[in-house]
Amino acid sequence: MLDMFKRKDDPIEHNQLLAIPGAAAITALLLASAAGVPNIHQCGYLFSSLCCIGGIAGLSDQSTARLGSAMGMTGIAGGVTTALAQMAFPAPVMMQALACLGAATVVGTAIGKSVPITDLPQTVAAFHALVGVAATMTSIASFMSHGNPDGLHKVACFFGSAIGAMTVTGSLAAYVKLAGIIKSGWDLPMKAVLNRPLMAANTAAFAAMFAGGHGVGLAAVTGTALLTGVLGWNVTNSIGSADMPVAITVLNSYSGWALCAEGFMLNNSMLTIVGSLIGSSGAILSYIMCRAMNRSLENVIFGSYAELGGSQAKVEGTHTETSVQEVSELLANSKEVIIVPGYGLAVA
Repeated sequence: MLDMFKRKDDPIEHNQLLAIPGAAAITALLLASAAGVPNIHQCGYLFSSLCCIGGIAGLSDQSTARLGSAMGMTGIAGGVTTALAQMAFPAPVMMQALACLGAATVVGTAIGKSVPITDLPQTVAAFHALVGVAATMTSIASFMSHGNPDGLHKVACFFGSAIGAMTVTGSLAAYVKLAGIIKSGWDLPMKAVLNRPLMAANTAAFAAMFAGGHGVGLAAVTGTALLTGVLGWNVTNSIGSADMPVAITVLNSYSGWALCAEGFMLNNSMLTIVGSLIGSSGAILSYIMCRAMNRSLENVIFGSYAELGGSQAKVEGTHTETSVQEVSELLANSKEVIIVPGYGLAVA
C-alpha cells in the first residue's frame, strides 16, 4: 500500500531486495526445524515478534517506512511459517493449508494494489473484521477441543470469542458506513437501551462458564459471541461519521486484545506479544486522536447513549463566519499559508 503514495518523479527504488534477508532467515528456520533443533519454534516466534515490533517502529518515520513495512511482512511470514513447521501437518493437510494461504495472498495483493487512498479507512475496517472472525472461530474451536480446560484457558476462550465477535460486527458497521453502503438506518430495535442488558447477559455467561460443565461452558462461549456481536454493531452503527476514524482505531485495539487472548489460549508467545502491541498501540492512538479532536473516548463511542452517561459534544468558545471572497482575500494577502489535510479533505 505504500506505493499508492509514490509520485511519478520519485527515484527508482529496489525494495524487493529487502526480501532477501527475510527469506534467508525463514529458510534457515525451516532447515533447523527439519533437523530437529531444540526450541527452534520458540526462536522462530521470538524472531517474528521482534520483526513486527521493528516494523511498527519503522513505520513511525517516513525515512524508515519502507524498511518497517518489509520487517512487518517478514515477521508475519515468519510467524506463519513457524506455526506450519511446528504443527507438522500430514502432506494432504499441508497442501490444503498452503493452498488457502496462496489464495489469501493473491486476494490481499489485489486489494492492496487496487484500493484508492480515500478508501483506506473502510479497507482497514474490513481487514479488522477478518481478524475478529479468526479470533472468534479459534476461541470456540479451542474450547470444543479441550474436554476439561483449566481456568486460564476458559478465560482466554471467553474473551477471545467476545472481543473477536465485537470486532467483526463493529468493523462491518464501520465499513458499510464509510463505504457509503448505508447512510442511515439499519438500527436495531430499542438500540438506546440494549447495551446494559447485553453486558449483563455477557457477565452471566461468564459466570455460567465456570459454574457449569463443559456443555454449559461451550454454550456460554458461543452465546457471548452472539451477544457481543450485537453489541458491537449497536455501538459502532450509532457513531457519527466524523468520529469513525477514532472508532476504527478502537476496533484495531480490540483486534489486538483478541489476538492476545488467542496467544494465552494456544500458548503462542508471538500472538501474545503482537496482540499486546496492537492492542496497546491502538488504544494510545485512539486517545491521541480524541485529544486532537477535543473529545473524550467515552463521548465518541457512547455519546449517543444517554443511558450510559455519555454526553454529546459541547461547542465551546467562539466561531468566526466567513465567505469565499474573504477567504480569497486572506490567501492573496498572506505571506505563508499552512494547509493541514485530514480525512475530510481527502474525501472532498
